[in-house]
Amino acid sequence: MKIKNIVMKAAFLALCTTSATVNATVMSIGDMVSFNFAENNYIYDRNAGTDSAGNNYQAVVRDVQTVSLDRFDASLGSLIDVDIWFETEWSLGSIVHSHDYRYRTATASGAGRSISNQAIRLIDPNREVERNHEVVRSNCRDLESCTDRNTDDGSFDGIFELDGFALSDFIGIDDLDFRVVRTLIADLTRCGTFDNCYQRNKYNAWGGDLYVSYTYDDTPVEHSVPEPSSLALLGLGLLGFGASRLRQRKS
Repeated sequence: MKIKNIVMKAAFLALCTTSATVNATVMSIGDMVSFNFAENNYIYDRNAGTDSAGNNYQAVVRDVQTVSLDRFDASLGSLIDVDIWFETEWSLGSIVHSHDYRYRTATASGAGRSISNQAIRLIDPNREVERNHEVVRSNCRDLESCTDRNTDDGSFDGIFELDGFALSDFIGIDDLDFRVVRTLIADLTRCGTFDNCYQRNKYNAWGGDLYVSYTYDDTPVEHSVPEPSSLALLGLGLLGFGASRLRQRKS
């Protein structure tokens, strides 16, 4: 009788181990981080055309931030899928001014553009930069002095394509690091022969949020597959139960 009880208990334990996989739940967890580049209203270009080497005269300012998201904690279960995306807003302004220093003898004229290049790169695992390129132009012409200003704004949103990576790349205790880069350019493209001109890059803010979402099976990794020993115990239990029923019939 004791042997029968032991075998039956072993069979019950084996069934419980097997059912852990059956009752697994698909879960999701995520993280979010924000970044912000404030306006830099002091970017001027006062030279039109190119230098002796043929390079375009431009005023260029580059800003860099590094932000981090959490990797997946393997103790939560088995990772099934990863999604990383970002949602950002930008603004950009262009102002060109021209002044003819000859008194009432000519017409001032000027033209220029303001540029904002935005980029987000996943550093490890390495992912190609997601890029955005915005341009706002200004153009003026008038007696003695002229000014023209234009502004624009919009969204720069995107999803990182992660097909080339293994899920294991996103598991660990260290952070997922991102390099966020903004490059601002003021470019004076035309200035009258007898004019003083400048092109100004203004109202050039950029900011937003980066997100990561992990989809996972909440069954602990070590219990996701029944062990061979558990299956063997189940078989022994069933055999013992059958033998017991056969003895009862004979008696």
